[in-house]
Amino acid sequence: MTKLPRTPVPAASREQITMWLQSPQINAGFLAEDLKFSLLLLDQYESGRDRLLAEREDLGELSWLGGPALGPLQWPRTDNGEPLAHIATILLTEAQQLIESQDFIEPDWPEASARLPESGYLEVFHHLETYGNPEDDGTGGWLVRHVPFDGEHFAPLIEPPADLDLPHAVCQPVLLGAGFSIPSSADYVDASHDQFAAAERAETEAHAAWTAWRRGVEKVEEPVFPISRIYGHSNSGTEYAHDILQQVRPLTGDDDDYTLLLGIESWTFFNGWFGDAGNFEVWIRDSDLSTQNFGNAWCMIRTD
Repeated sequence: MTKLPRTPVPAASREQITMWLQSPQINAGFLAEDLKFSLLLLDQYESGRDRLLAEREDLGELSWLGGPALGPLQWPRTDNGEPLAHIATILLTEAQQLIESQDFIEPDWPEASARLPESGYLEVFHHLETYGNPEDDGTGGWLVRHVPFDGEHFAPLIEPPADLDLPHAVCQPVLLGAGFSIPSSADYVDASHDQFAAAERAETEAHAAWTAWRRGVEKVEEPVFPISRIYGHSNSGTEYAHDILQQVRPLTGDDDDYTLLLGIESWTFFNGWFGDAGNFEVWIRDSDLSTQNFGNAWCMIRTD
């Protein structure tokens, strides 16, 4: 078996990532045209509500998936009265610190783009039987909100309501890590055989490097897991998502675009929450992101 070149560490420079993609063994230099900065969700803590409370008490605020949500809050429900599941609470101060990190020495990396607020939290709720089809617009099937934080007073935690029915309980504290994102191989299914194979090869190696990094080991055997991230590319590909978004949230002009705010796989933390190995995604137009109009965000469970 041909030994592949070492995949760049998540916080590598754009130049290092490009060189890796262009290497003869990977031979996917065309992917460098659409490299994106990304923040990876790293589960280095034990799961559970008690661990979340302990880490919050010891370290201060942090990000987590599932479990309780931030108060004050009247727990969100669909228009039919069914409670939404709490998907994620993301500490935006940590995200901003990584974007401003001295690890990035190139002026174009991270690339200029509309970004989340520099402080507070991004919090996401979703009804697990709402898939983000056009007819789901205006049904209350999700809630994406920005929760301010003054840096001193912890927000209280609100437990899910008793009538929230989940496949299984999830409460996973996570750290954020600076990383990169390449287009999914799903975006190249209609390309030439060589291009698709190269995209698939690069994707597999990137996922393997991510799996090793999150496990703290040098090498991993299969299976390797997709990456859960803030910003970057969809694990399921962009074509279907953009087709839906163009119907429900058309771009406002030539300088507008769609940004993936959050993409979470369901192989690990949320096994069974998003269908059979599906992906959960939060999309927003740059024009809405720049004005913090999170009410226009669009959520999808991707099983395509």
